[in-house]
Amino acid sequence: MTDGADPTDTGKTARIGTRVAGAVKQAAGSVAGNEQLRAEGELQAEQADVAKEAKRAEQHAEQKRREAEAQARSEELEVERERLAAQDAREQHEERAEADRQAEQQQARADTARREQAVSQTAAAQEGQVRRDEADAVRERAAAEGRARDEEVRAEQARVNAQALEQVEEDR
Repeated sequence: MTDGADPTDTGKTARIGTRVAGAVKQAAGSVAGNEQLRAEGELQAEQADVAKEAKRAEQHAEQKRREAEAQARSEELEVERERLAAQDAREQHEERAEADRQAEQQQARADTARREQAVSQTAAAQEGQVRRDEADAVRERAAAEGRARDEEVRAEQARVNAQALEQVEEDR
């Protein structure tokens, strides 16, 4: 082969050469009356035709193989696109689920904080009421103790007065 020559050209040239040689043998056999030479020429011409058909079939098969490979690559790409789309959808779903979970946790923390604040405020209010009740009780006790002292003082005064009256009556 020479540089830049198409390898199919050599095969084509060989087939043409074989066909021409077969036609020449066929013609020579017919002219000479040599049936064997004519049959050999016919066979050689048919071999060239068969080689040509085989080459066409080979080219057709190669074309079909390339088409099948292209189709397979196309299908592989489509499968990969679908896989990536499914993966993206799954990731988006997971991200939404995570965002929902975080929002729920944040809401739960806020609810807990509100409840704790309400409990704290209720406890503070109750504690304040207890202090007021204790202060009221201390004041009431102090008042009761004051009234009891006053009563004791009046009772003592009444005893002293009763003794004085008794003394006066005895002295009389």
